[in-house]
Amino acid sequence: MDKTLIVKERVYLLDNLKGLLIFLVVFGHSLELFKDDYFATQVLYTFIYLFHMPAFVFVSGYFSKNLDKSRATAFKSFLMPFILFNIIWNLIAAVATWDMSQFSFLTPGWALWYLMSMFFWKIFLKDLVKIKYVLPISFIVGLGAGLFSEFNGILSLSRTLVFFPFFLIGYKTSEDKLFRLKKPTRFFSFAITLLALSFAIFICYFKIFPIEFLYGSDAFESYTVPLWLGLISRILLYIIGFSFVFVLANTMPAKSTFFSKIGCNTLPIYILHTYLLCIPIAINYFIPFLWAKLGISLLSSIAITYLLSRNKTNFYFMKYLNALISHMLHPEKDTTKKKT
Repeated sequence: MDKTLIVKERVYLLDNLKGLLIFLVVFGHSLELFKDDYFATQVLYTFIYLFHMPAFVFVSGYFSKNLDKSRATAFKSFLMPFILFNIIWNLIAAVATWDMSQFSFLTPGWALWYLMSMFFWKIFLKDLVKIKYVLPISFIVGLGAGLFSEFNGILSLSRTLVFFPFFLIGYKTSEDKLFRLKKPTRFFSFAITLLALSFAIFICYFKIFPIEFLYGSDAFESYTVPLWLGLISRILLYIIGFSFVFVLANTMPAKSTFFSKIGCNTLPIYILHTYLLCIPIAINYFIPFLWAKLGISLLSSIAITYLLSRNKTNFYFMKYLNALISHMLHPEKDTTKKKT
């Protein structure tokens, strides 16, 4: 088989993975305010959160194999956008609630935790991979993060530790290994999906733990979850998260699809979708019917994902974001240009 074709297939596979996952990020957030109102939305929301961010972090780790480049670009690509948009988000939240005490420079607003965590992962990955047995250590640390209240939402410390094993395994996964996941029969993917859905139903029906436990953003005690249950649940979440890397790689097509272009332009989607979601979320507040709410959430998520994934949207977003960051980092250059 032509090697060029293999490379193209693998690129499309990853683009499709990212495209589907970023859509699930948007759709999951669209369910946020009414997820607890109906059992069906609790199950749907729980099912999505069992795997979408673990798999997304895995893919991010996969694309971080150039350690020097990852470290060199981490500040401008992730920390500066985090600072900028976290200020914007917190200002909007403070004005909307008339409560400036809600403003925080250090606690990520809504989805922005991922930018903060990406900065830490990219900066430290080159050194961390030199540690012997770093992979088992990362699991132990991820589990142990739930034991200490010091690891919480501030600077996304808890999520950085909890999700790091996914990032690390993504980094260690070669293209050949990723593509081998497509070889087994899809029966196993169907069985894993069915088991995960059953687990989501089980969690919601018996109220094993609050749905927010899936965020990994706070210690076990914050969710009033006993230590033993927190540890067992997090181990199961690791198993399900990694199982779904197989499921998605096994089932997603390795050719150009609707998701391919979306997967190429995920940053503007991730950062901007929360602002656009305010419209359907506000509409759903006045809608009394579950299926109408779900329909609005689904259609608006598709529209927002599509709009923000367009090449023009990505071009102008990156253009103005980079210009703003450059001005923040090197204001003297802009002054010099104006004088000349």
